[in-house]
Amino acid sequence: MLVSWMFVILSLSLLSLPQPVEHRDRKECQVKLLVGYKQREGRSLDSTTGHIWKEGGLRISYDIGPMAGVYTNKCEWCDWTKGEIWRKTQTINGQESVFVFTKSRQLVVSFPKSYANFYAAIRDESELTDMLLMLATFERGYVDDRK
Repeated sequence: MLVSWMFVILSLSLLSLPQPVEHRDRKECQVKLLVGYKQREGRSLDSTTGHIWKEGGLRISYDIGPMAGVYTNKCEWCDWTKGEIWRKTQTINGQESVFVFTKSRQLVVSFPKSYANFYAAIRDESELTDMLLMLATFERGYVDDRK
């Protein structure tokens, strides 16, 4: 019985490992990458997760899907916007986006109607610029028009 449970847990964990985007028919996170950046996308149990990164540089993580929620919503129990310095909203490709920068130099970006969330630790202005430029190209097929 224990072996069966271990097999199930191992199988589920392997399913959630990010897979290279180029080996998937369709990616949930559609962003134009800047030169030198790579993207890896996978699935967790309830959403699409992944990373956009540059060797030795910026690493953006993302979580997309209705169960991911909206990271930039203010809440008492989560730390996504703890130490908020500034908050800005903008329409990108017809979708509202919310940008929050924190004292710990974390940039958190949400597209509420797509339940798409991006976050990264920002070390310098160059990384901030790269993240903003790439997310300005974000497109997502699924949009919840009820929001």
